[in-house]
Order: sequence, then structure tokens, then C-alpha cells
Amino acid sequence: MVATPFGAFIGRAEIEAFWRRLIDDGFAEVEYVDPIIDAIDDHSAVLTSRWKMNKAHGIITRELWVLQADGTALLREDHFEALE
Repeated sequence: MVATPFGAFIGRAEIEAFWRRLIDDGFAEVEYVDPIIDAIDDHSAVLTSRWKMNKAHGIITRELWVLQADGTALLREDHFEALE
């Protein structure tokens, strides 16, 4: 996950710690605004969007979602920016 201007976070533990810190600081209610989903192939898609929440807003430049064998989709890459 690359969260500009905060940095890059690798692996489940680092990413979870990033989000836990935000939640503990009162950030909540994430909403995607005008999302665009582009299929790459039968098993993956890229999402771009503006986003907003109660204490921040920004843009998602790349979320790579990959379909799993059980039919669920998992987020493999997450690149977003928080804007002022």
C-alpha cells in the first residue's frame, strides 16, 4: 500500500497498523466518489476514485482487486493520496 504523503506499507501487519492508527484517531466513514472500475482480465480489475471521510479526502490512483477461487475479491495493491 502506498499512501501519499504517509509512505509505503508492506504486508498485512504494517497496513493494519496504519489503518488502526487512523481509526483510533477518529477517522471513519470512507466513501468512494465517482469510482471507475476497469477490468484487466477475467480475474482482476483496477479501481480509481475520489474518496472522502469525516476528517479527510483524496484520490485513489490504483486499487488492484483480484478474484479468488471462492468468488471473493481481495485487494492486492492500494495506491491513494490524502489531499489538503
